[in-house]
Amino acid sequence: MRILLNIKNQATIEMQLLKNKHIIDVVHLTVSRNLDTLLIRAIDKILSRNRISRLSLKSLEIPAKLKDGAVSNMILKTTKVGLEV
Repeated sequence: MRILLNIKNQATIEMQLLKNKHIIDVVHLTVSRNLDTLLIRAIDKILSRNRISRLSLKSLEIPAKLKDGAVSNMILKTTKVGLEV
C-alpha cells in the first residue's frame, strides 16, 4: 500500500491510496492555513476508512516537483519523512 499526493493546483491536493497500481480510495484536500493538521487527519481517515494499519503503508509519494521556499511544500516533505519506516 502507498499514498500518492497529487498537487492539482495551489489550492487542491488529491490523496490516493494505492495497492499495486490500483486506486483503492481518493480524498481531495483544500490547502489552507492548517495544512499540517489537515494532512495528518486525512491520512488517518483514509487508512481507518479502509481498515489499513499504518504498518501496511509502504510509502508516501509526491510526484510533483516541489519548490523549496513554500511552507506548504515543506509540510508535505516533512510528512513524507515522518511516515517513512
